[in-house]
Amino acid sequence: MNNQIISAADMMLQAANIGTSDANEICSVWKKVVSGVRSNRFESEDSEKRIPIGERLAGNTRVIDLKNGVLLVETDHPGWIQYLKMYQKFIINGLKMNLPNLKISTLAFRVAGEKVSLSESYESQVKKERNEMEARLAKQEKELKKYDKEKKTTSELPPELLAKFDSIRNSMLDLSQE
Repeated sequence: MNNQIISAADMMLQAANIGTSDANEICSVWKKVVSGVRSNRFESEDSEKRIPIGERLAGNTRVIDLKNGVLLVETDHPGWIQYLKMYQKFIINGLKMNLPNLKISTLAFRVAGEKVSLSESYESQVKKERNEMEARLAKQEKELKKYDKEKKTTSELPPELLAKFDSIRNSMLDLSQE
């Protein structure tokens, strides 16, 4: 018989047979790591009446999904997401130490009741990063054109070297348009 004490939420997950043993392990490690979070404000946790922030976070969050190194976490209030973001690096490091085979790289969040899945969150992040990359490429192309105009007016480099630079520049422009 296992004498381990588990939370009511974990019991409900096990009773509903929602996850595999790996999922149960992730949930229990999540609770353990998040419970270890301590606030920088000593006065908020010194009071005998107050529960430490880590235990409150663990009680108000749960793991939903893990995909491509992104762990989706659900909270019951948006305020908890702010705390999770503040302590995200600590939490990820704790998860990596306890579950090194899972390769968790980042956390994604949702509030309970929202129908956001991990794939939607991932797709929106990819779209945002793609737009940022396109903006950087446009800026770099503008700088290259500016440099190209300046180069035509004054050129002190040998023609062979200028030809090499032109071929490199053209190959970079060709790659950015793909």
